[in-house]
Parts: sequence; structure tokens; C-alpha cells
Amino acid sequence: MLELMRNQWSLLRDVYQEDRTNLTGYDLINIYINCNDKAHDVKIYTTNNDWLEHGTFVLIHDNINKLDIYLNTLNGSLRELENLLSSLQLNDRAWFFGYRQALKLTVNNFCLERGLSLKKLDQMETYVYYLPKRAVESFNCRLIADIYLASLSLNHAALVDEHWPYRSSDSLALIKDRIQSYISVGAFDGNGQLLAWCLRSVQGSLSNLYVLPSYRRLGLASLLVRHMAKEIAATGAEVLATIAFGNEISQLFFEKLGFKLIDSIVFTMVPGL
Repeated sequence: MLELMRNQWSLLRDVYQEDRTNLTGYDLINIYINCNDKAHDVKIYTTNNDWLEHGTFVLIHDNINKLDIYLNTLNGSLRELENLLSSLQLNDRAWFFGYRQALKLTVNNFCLERGLSLKKLDQMETYVYYLPKRAVESFNCRLIADIYLASLSLNHAALVDEHWPYRSSDSLALIKDRIQSYISVGAFDGNGQLLAWCLRSVQGSLSNLYVLPSYRRLGLASLLVRHMAKEIAATGAEVLATIAFGNEISQLFFEKLGFKLIDSIVFTMVPGL
């Protein structure tokens, strides 16, 4: 096991340069490089001195009452990745965020080693959708009458959390972090009332897209996505969205906007020992 020093993170990031649609790759590491307020809470581990070749890593963000864990490898052995996880002796409650389906066995084996039943794990699988650059360039972000767009503030976090289908004891803190640290947008009426919103996750994908029931069918959702796509593309990042398995309405919505299905990923909550 080898801990990468902060001045080595950019080298690991660049190993993933050729696959910018990988949600646990370039943009994820880059976001943490630029989040100075999280510097003391984040550590990145790899397996050996050949990490510039295989890109194997486990990134751990000690996030107050749980560990947020991201893992990936390009050319390394999955067994090496399993051994790396085991050597870290992770005993706290942990969220394994958005890892590729190919790594599901690695995470499952880690859970089995801890004596956990896979049937009792809190797991969710989502599709990954990608918006080609040519589609972003063609977007028209013309505003709707009496509606203006602006970034969200922490004052809006409770409302966003209230309407999130995946609300939990951790979700309000997660939403506050997304609002405070990353790009977000809300649609407001003339009185400053928030009608709809869209956030961005630490992995770089669109998240928490929602329109209050009374303001649906006005085109607010597509306006917010088009606006966010322009903002994200302007940073040089790819525009991605994650959609839970079985959410066919959201799939059709994003496909109409030009998003293409490219992958699926897994989220797993692992209880502490």
C-alpha cells in the first residue's frame, strides 16, 4: 500500500486523461485537487510504485460521520484492488460512490470479508448518460417569461433535500456540500421564489434535477439542464448525468435532449463494524 502525496494527485488524474466520461477518473480527482477546504480530509492510496501505468487507486474522503470512497483501475489487477481495500482496514460506515460494474465483485468481496450479507447491503445501480459536445453547442438557453436563473445558496438546501427521492440522514449535508462547492442553478420567479433546480455531484454528473409540481410543463427542467450543460462544458469537463435503473421517464427526457447511454455504475452503503 502506498499513499500518494497531494503533489502527486495531478499525475494520477492525468492517467485518466483519455477517458473523460469515466465518473471515477479525471474530473473526480481534479475536483478534489481544487477543493482546498477538503484537503485534510482526503487521502488517496495505490498499490505500488507502478501506479502511473495501471492507475489503481482508492480515494477516501472522511466526511464527518462516514467515509466517501471512490476506486478505480485502468490496467491493474482487480485482485490487487481488493487487497488494497483490505489493507486499509476500513471499519467506519462507508459510501462506495459510482464505481463501474466491473468493480462490483471487488466491493462485494470487501463486504463479504467483513461478514456482511450482500442481500442486506444498501445498493443502487444507475445508468450513465453522456451529452456530446456538438449537442451542447446547439443548445438554446432562452429564458422563460418572468423566470430568471441563478446559483443556489445554502438557504435552499433544505427545500432541495425535502424533494429528493433518496433523502436520508446524510442527504442534507451532501446537498449543502454540492451547493457550496460545485456548479448549481435554480429557476426563480419575480419574487425570488425557487421553482426548480439542478445540482452537480462531486463526480461531475448532473444531480437533484427537480421542478415543483405547480410549475411543471413550462420547460423549466430542460432549461436548467441546457444551462448546466453550457456551464460544465465551459470548464472543459464532459457533460454527464446518472439515472437510476427503472426511471424510464428520466431516461426519455435526457435522450430527447441528446444524451447518449454509455455505461452503468453502482453505489453501495456499507455499515460500520
